[in-house]
Amino acid sequence: MKKSHGKYLADFVEQRVDLLTEHLLTHLADSNREALRPLLNMWLANQIACYRNKPYRAGEWVSQTMEYIEAAGGDIGEAHQVFRECRNALIAYCLENVEGISASDIYDCIMAGADAHDAHLIEHCMQRMREQESAERRRCGMISDAVDSPLALLNAQGFIETANRAFARCLAVSPESLAGRDVIALCDEKTASRLRTALRHKSGGKQQKTFTGLLQEGKERVSARFHVQQLFDASGLRAGAALCLETKSGQNNDDVSETDGSRYVEECLLGVIPYPVQMVTEDGAAAYSSESIEAIAPPEYDGKEPLCCFLYKERHGNRRSCLCRRAFSSGEFQVEEICHVGSGETRWFLLFFLPVPERCGRITRVLCCAYDMTRRKQVQKQLETGIITQQRTSLTAQIAVTVAHQLRNPLSVVLGFAEMISKGLPSDQTHEAVTRILRNAVRCKDIVEDLLDFGKGMPLERRVVDFATLVRESVRPMLTPAQNRMITWRLPKAPVPIECVPEQLVQVVLSLVDNALRAAASHVVCALEKKGGLVRLRVMDDGSGIAPDLRERIFEPFFTTRRETGAVGLGLSLARAVANDYGGNLAISSGTGDDPDGACFVLQLPVLSQDTEASPVKKENVQSGGVEEAPAKRVLVVDDEADLLDLMKTVLYTRGYLADTVASGAEALEKLTTNNYDAAVIDFLLSGSLSGADVYEHISEHCPELREHVFFITADTMNYQTRLFLGNTGRPVLEKPFLMTDFISELQKATGGN
Repeated sequence: MKKSHGKYLADFVEQRVDLLTEHLLTHLADSNREALRPLLNMWLANQIACYRNKPYRAGEWVSQTMEYIEAAGGDIGEAHQVFRECRNALIAYCLENVEGISASDIYDCIMAGADAHDAHLIEHCMQRMREQESAERRRCGMISDAVDSPLALLNAQGFIETANRAFARCLAVSPESLAGRDVIALCDEKTASRLRTALRHKSGGKQQKTFTGLLQEGKERVSARFHVQQLFDASGLRAGAALCLETKSGQNNDDVSETDGSRYVEECLLGVIPYPVQMVTEDGAAAYSSESIEAIAPPEYDGKEPLCCFLYKERHGNRRSCLCRRAFSSGEFQVEEICHVGSGETRWFLLFFLPVPERCGRITRVLCCAYDMTRRKQVQKQLETGIITQQRTSLTAQIAVTVAHQLRNPLSVVLGFAEMISKGLPSDQTHEAVTRILRNAVRCKDIVEDLLDFGKGMPLERRVVDFATLVRESVRPMLTPAQNRMITWRLPKAPVPIECVPEQLVQVVLSLVDNALRAAASHVVCALEKKGGLVRLRVMDDGSGIAPDLRERIFEPFFTTRRETGAVGLGLSLARAVANDYGGNLAISSGTGDDPDGACFVLQLPVLSQDTEASPVKKENVQSGGVEEAPAKRVLVVDDEADLLDLMKTVLYTRGYLADTVASGAEALEKLTTNNYDAAVIDFLLSGSLSGADVYEHISEHCPELREHVFFITADTMNYQTRLFLGNTGRPVLEKPFLMTDFISELQKATGGN
């Protein structure tokens, strides 16, 4: 739109501000017209400034708007709706009355101004959320000091957000000096490796990691049992962890140790904690309740029992005891999010349970802190809607094209050999045909999993391997003899231990080698070397090299210089994403000495300590099964894919399971009412009126003892809502396509077998 058109529209609106304010008020259902009038007047004045590309009072307008909306009991969604209606009414008015400007120019100009104000509203809410999180961290610091054991709360990157006095006292430093410190840097190498694994562990819920380790700060060395409890946000993603140390008695010897823990909390802390908090006794009574508990409690809460117990009883009835009971029995920090459906509204609460020990070590009190997450959930819902909408646009289409291209070759092999077998292949050729089908089917599985991990950005389980052995045993056999003859391998004899997902790192190295082979004239060099605490893999070719202006672009997703040959441009972007996730990097460099003078890619990863034993890459003998016969346990399998259902049923029978297989949620509910099962396998996406989520909710309500023996199978993990639900259940998920050995392995875990 031309600048003159914007100025013309601004002049038109400016001459009719009062008239337009009244016009917009008539299109709003809000009854408080006088309070809304100055907000609309300021909004129009800001729109005029936008049309003229001039500064406007965005902050003042946002602040007054949110005050008005919140005073009326609304939220950001209602604010958006109000000014969306104003925008539409303004567009309609101007289209009817403004002459000399095209309708598309009027529409574009008004939409741009309105969108700018929407962006300011969202940023204001995000800033409020950041301030609330900062206040929560300060409150958590005060609460953590109520715990007698050394306790530190870590963020998602492993940095200390807050540490209590007992934790700081172990290292002979102040709690303030620990804020922002990398807890890994305070550990010896062996402890750092174990702690890093515990922090990255991909588990859906409340499993705690415990091990013996060593902390060191200057001359202070502390040997302790490390208890690592991961914390998750409302969307099921890792949000940090709580690190509790179990040290030898006698290490804490200040004034606190002379006072019973519960008495210290009651006399010194409860009155100053600006947080809804209750002190729960062993007999299930609330010995103390802060005034803010009443402010956040649902109207149905009568105060006869602790708020946490009330919420649990309302949500789960008598099927589950409150988590404060587990805090008493285990003596460990607990956290859980719980939803309360009351009269007229749904509320979300985040509950923290902190055991308070006496000097003798016995737990006689549990500190329960409650946080009302309802407003945060509402804002999060707005953001989730935006994420889901974005996910359904261009990236999804591009990934669909990529999947189609990458899968065609292996699927052609699978279909071809399957067709030959169906028509009667000679017996001496059947074994080779089945082997090729299996190899290419696994290739399809790996392609899909790599692309899904790129699309959803979720971490995989890692383990320790020797990088050199990985290249020798898993990368080189994947290349043809002709390709291997072009490559000079420079691999060290000494072990180079790293932490990675072996299958994922193999794909990264193969991607780099494949690029080098395509660009090389006749020679490729792959050199693996250890430098200090890093290992570098240099992949060099004697081709024409990479133009300077393309050195960063080649790492962009879907950028390729070989599109005419069918390349899709995901290999290098995936490789760099994996390297960054491992704490390393992937870059373009220059060769040295006698190295080829073409392109040189350098993959750099952190090396683990030498005393960490590298676990070899295991090769699965798929044909021989390798699975011990399972006991005769009864399993319910729910999936609407008939062929896959038959395959799972056949495999289960050959392994000694009693399997009931059904193709719909309704059939599953019938089976559950008449039979008892040791485990249940549920496809998340089911055709019909009942989904996999509905089946799981039925199990949770009517068969709670089976809930901990459920695992899901699905092909829908690219969907954000699916991932959100599955993450909240805390149950294992097996992504399609999967190997039957993986299926049986997951089932054995669910049934408690070996």
